[in-house]
Amino acid sequence: MRLGIFSDIHGNLEALQAVLKAMEDDSIDMTVHLGDLVGYNANPAECVELIHGAGSVCIMGNHDLAVMQPELTRNFNAVAHEALNYARRQLNGSSLKFMKNFHSTFSIMESFLFCHGTPESLFSYILNVFQARRTFHMLHKQQPAIQVCFYGHTHQQRVWVLNPQGKVFALPLAYSSILLNPDNHYLINPGSVGQPRQQDNRARYLVFDVNRQTVTFKAVPYDIAKAQEKILSAGLPEYLAIRLAEGV
Repeated sequence: MRLGIFSDIHGNLEALQAVLKAMEDDSIDMTVHLGDLVGYNANPAECVELIHGAGSVCIMGNHDLAVMQPELTRNFNAVAHEALNYARRQLNGSSLKFMKNFHSTFSIMESFLFCHGTPESLFSYILNVFQARRTFHMLHKQQPAIQVCFYGHTHQQRVWVLNPQGKVFALPLAYSSILLNPDNHYLINPGSVGQPRQQDNRARYLVFDVNRQTVTFKAVPYDIAKAQEKILSAGLPEYLAIRLAEGV
């Protein structure tokens, strides 16, 4: 089985279309979106419709939850707050009904777990070694059978490793296939489709070959100028358009 795993589309239709097209050449058997389908960009409704039609397994992200529970929006910064209000106006009843059924977490084969922030909370981040170590510790206590946890939320492609000696470290980012060691445990982030934050503006995803136990990071260009034009035409903050080009 080959999984196409992606995250943080954030209403960026052009980036999503580019990623789905790229996946057509990857012999994907199943797609999993790790949350935040909406927010920031100008086409939340179209992205929801496209993902619904693709039959992807969908995880609930913090922006997804906030668009359905407006009281949560006060916890976001001013730019994100404005974009969430915009998204809420764009989504119809059928879109919201579809989103309400997103998983908090999802697992396959008892070994592979999918979440947005961490398995404990869709609002939590794994940005440094201390947060990674805490998440490994939690998984060891609560879900010891999990070897690999795929997460999103940070918008950065990353592989965290816990080896048998208890050391936690990040692997260097590479675009060749990474062979997973069955003696290790992993936290793996595919990066962001719709708002990458790696000083590289390409849309990100990964391919996980379950049988071969390989992870391959992917990055594809998309029509950034068109996405920017839509952001400005929608009256969303200009910064949201600028950051797409800068990949931050």
